[in-house]
Amino acid sequence: MSYSVFSLSELISEWREEDVSRLLSTFICSAEPEAELYLKSTSVRHERNDISRTYLIAEEHGPGRGYAVRGYFTLTVKCLALDDKHSIPDEVRVRMNIDRGIAQAYLLGQLAKADGTEKGLGKKMIYQALDIFMRGKEMFGCRVVRLDCKDELLHYYEACGFTPIGKNRQGTLNQMIIII
Repeated sequence: MSYSVFSLSELISEWREEDVSRLLSTFICSAEPEAELYLKSTSVRHERNDISRTYLIAEEHGPGRGYAVRGYFTLTVKCLALDDKHSIPDEVRVRMNIDRGIAQAYLLGQLAKADGTEKGLGKKMIYQALDIFMRGKEMFGCRVVRLDCKDELLHYYEACGFTPIGKNRQGTLNQMIIII
């Protein structure tokens, strides 16, 4: 399959609001209903308020027939508060530039693919996100990328190069990092 990557920010500035809504409505993700809800009801507001940036992976239905969103990821900046519960290897800890228990970090906040999407798209989106973060690193620094995930996705993200460092404050999600 051939996919196109769209910046939601660019679509918002170039398309009519109803066309953006129509495109977002094509995303169906029964495995992660919260991710589907985020894309359809929150992502545009976060874009307009400069809270995050969302990138859509879309498949063309055919010439002149429009696109369907097959996956998306959301990127932002969010500090990582560290305490004694975080188990970070010493060589990684040094590279994180921790200051008073805080590491500056990029956040891969959302990552989801639509029902019926081919295997492998998730990893492609992760690598696309890391490429974008690398461009940010070149422009203004920061080498830590973090994400929070459920237990069942821990090994998946480890296979993509992320290192688990502990649970979030609520103890519900695994915090993971990669140094870029």
